[in-house]
Parts: sequence; C-alpha cells; structure tokens
Amino acid sequence: MRVRRVSAHLLHHVVAAVLLMAVLTGLATSSTPSSAAATAVPICSYGQLEVAAVVPNGADYAAGNVGIPFIIVNVGDSACKLVGYPKLHFSPSTYKKSIVKVENGGAMIFRSVKPRTVIIKPGADASFGLDYGDAYDQQDPSGTPCMTQSATVSLPVRSQPYAMGFDMNVTFNFCFAGFRVFVTSIEAGPVPRRG
Repeated sequence: MRVRRVSAHLLHHVVAAVLLMAVLTGLATSSTPSSAAATAVPICSYGQLEVAAVVPNGADYAAGNVGIPFIIVNVGDSACKLVGYPKLHFSPSTYKKSIVKVENGGAMIFRSVKPRTVIIKPGADASFGLDYGDAYDQQDPSGTPCMTQSATVSLPVRSQPYAMGFDMNVTFNFCFAGFRVFVTSIEAGPVPRRG
C-alpha cells in the first residue's frame, strides 16, 4: 500500500474546522446536488485530496464516548465527487488475539448518515467522523500495548493500479474502546453531523 503523509497545506482547513466545531452545536449543513450535476462530475482521484484528523476538543467527548472528525480537502484544480464510507486501518490494532473492528455508521458523537454523493469543489472540504467508547475493557493496559499510533485512511476514489492511503497520527486506547469503532459516511462540509 502506498501511503502519503498529510502536508502543511491542510493547516488552515483544520484550524477552520476546529473553530467551526467550537461554534456549532450539532448543526452541520450539506448540499445534495442534482443527479445530472453529480453524474457530470468525475470521482475524485487520490492526488486531488488531502486528509487530516482533527484533534478532539471538549465538544468531541460525551458520557464515555469520543469522536474524532476527519477533514478531506480537494487540493486539485477541478471539482470531484466521493460517495460511501472511508476504510480505516490502525497500527497497532491487536491485543491478546483481539483486533479492532471498524463498523460503518454513527454512534454517540457523530450521527449515522446514509451515504450520498458529495461534490467537493477545488479548495472545499468534506468530512467523516470516527466514534469510539473509552470505558470498556479497562482491565486491559492503559499504555502502549493497547494504544494505536497511526491510522491509514482509504477513500472511495477512482481506481488506481495499486492501493493508496493517507497515513496520519491517531492515538487512542483500542482496548478501552472494546476493540470496536464506528465510522460515518463521507459528508459535505468540514464537520460531520453530530448525534
């Protein structure tokens, strides 16, 4: 798998997303393009996009649950579209024969939204959310054996001759998460809908 690390180009988008999340109280808008407009726009390619995880703030915690928003930025010169769920792979992700399972759908922080076509104009954002609990299996270690160090995000982009992903630092205790996390579908705008 070819992996690309995120660049400093995302900094202003991530800062804007953090500020927006601090102001919003669960209301995020998304646009649904007409089917004719969506058909004319090509599926995004790997080279058009950058992805970054936004460090959770106080609004991303609720009753033993944590949410990590991810921002997708179109750094290309033309509009493109995505539809569906991202795939996430964590490293490390196993402890004593248990492995982290990523399930599609929302949880306590981010709402489950039916996948729909999202058109991302040049310089514009899309997003998805990762939800997990942090109060399960607390008899397991709180340190290194159960801590993810990184995540590789694969998006439903145009077919490539070899697999590609976006590698980033994402740290959480997957044992305390009960070896189960939830990922939302890709949505328009810099903030996924809150539950």
